[in-house]
This record gives sequence, C-alpha cells and structure tokens, in this order.
Amino acid sequence: MIRKRALGATGVAAPVLGFGVSGPHATPLVPARDTVRLIRLAVELGIAVFDTAPFYGDGEAERRLGAALDQIPRDKVFVVTKAGTVDLGFRRRAKNFDPDFLLASLEDSCDRLGVDAVDAFLLHGAPRGAALDAALAALQTAKAGKSARLVGVCGRGAEMDPLIESGVLDLVMLPIRPERDADQAERVVRARAKGLGVLGVETMAASQPRWRLPRSRADLWYAARGWLQERAAAGRSPAEALTWALGEGGADVAVTTTSRAVHLRENVATAARAGA
Repeated sequence: MIRKRALGATGVAAPVLGFGVSGPHATPLVPARDTVRLIRLAVELGIAVFDTAPFYGDGEAERRLGAALDQIPRDKVFVVTKAGTVDLGFRRRAKNFDPDFLLASLEDSCDRLGVDAVDAFLLHGAPRGAALDAALAALQTAKAGKSARLVGVCGRGAEMDPLIESGVLDLVMLPIRPERDADQAERVVRARAKGLGVLGVETMAASQPRWRLPRSRADLWYAARGWLQERAAAGRSPAEALTWALGEGGADVAVTTTSRAVHLRENVATAARAGA
C-alpha cells in the first residue's frame, strides 16, 4: 500500500506517488483509451495525485484525465492543473501570466476535467518582474472563488525564490533528482520550512537510458525526448532514483509518468517501500 504524507502545512495528506498525465498521453502516440485505462489502474493501485495542464496537447491530456475520472468518486483523487505556458506550435512556446488569462484557463481546465474545482492550481512557470504580483493575485482569486483548493507554482530555478517567500503559495513543484546543485537542494529546504507541500517531478529523468529500441509508438516519444534533452547520467536505476526523491530529495509526492502498466506497478511497489 502506498503510504500518505502531509503536503506541507496544507492540512492535506496524499499518497507519495503521483501520476503525470502529460508527454505521450497528450499525443496520438498513446491512444486515449490506453491513457484512460492506465489512469484507472493507477487509482486502483492507490495513486490519488494526478498532474496535468492545458499545455499538454492543447487540452488533450486534461480531456483524457477527465474521461478517466468520470466514474471515480471525486474525493478519491487530487487533481492538479497549471496555466501560464502557451504552445505556439512548431516547438515554440510563450508565457502568459495575465490574471484574466490565468483565470480563464482554469475555468476551461475545469470544463475539460469535468470538475467544479481542482485540488491544486499551479502557475506553469515562475513569473518575474511586474507580472509576479499580478499572477499571485490571480492565484488568490482562484482560491477565494473556490475554483482551486490549493495554489502553487511549477518551476526550477532562482525565479522560484520570490514566490516561495511570498506567503501566497501552498505548493511548489520542483525537479528533484540527485544531479541537482546546492541552490536547488536549498530551495527545497526553504520551501519545506515555509510549510509548502513539495511535488517532485523529473525524479527519474537521469536514470532513464538515452536510447532504447522503440517497442511501441509511445517509445518514439521517449526516444525523441532523449535526443532533444541533455541529461546527466546518475548511474541510478529508476527505483533508486524514486526512492532517493522520496527520502533525501525531500519530495512529499513524486509525480512520475509512464505509458506501460508494468512500469506503473513497479513505481507503485517502489513508492510503497520508500514511503513506509
């Protein structure tokens, strides 16, 4: 059984393993019915946190998650979505942290997910300068209007620091892997000291092989990502990397994704041991 942990000082406890509905799950490389089937299996195995965003497949990932959760009691899952990153096509993206855009995006996400409100609404990236205060105000509006239970931000670098110190956030989503530098490690410590829940992503990125012979259409997506991203080799197995993230790494919940039931079951078994 996957143990639960408190998400910082939010008063919410969640199983330590989450599922990211992103990547190939937002593309034709994985049929929608396969994504739905895998999400429902994840729920059966004890996973409750599901992370997605409209950026993934122009809302396709959210639609699939909504379809999968349609017959599952709402209180059995913790749904996370984001806003602020816009896909312009042809591998181009932009940031938009205008408050009206963020709140409209959240409304559209709720429609695609088939929910009245999400459990957590995150900025998809960290705004800087003049955009920072306005984006934080939008998060407060979403929370006050009860369209989001908790609010936070997903990011990776020093741009996260003012948000962590803002007093507005409930959660942060950060890359948590052994290759992080001292500043990244300290950022997790500061977030936890502020009572913020920590969702860890990319926990197994460096433990995955750079190339493998594709055995399915989903493998083509993973292979393409491997060629396009520069990743350090940690010398750890996926299980070791996940265990580290949930231990020394400081994640309350590690959000991972896969397109294969066998890997999902392996991750659940690892998380059950790591969260004990």
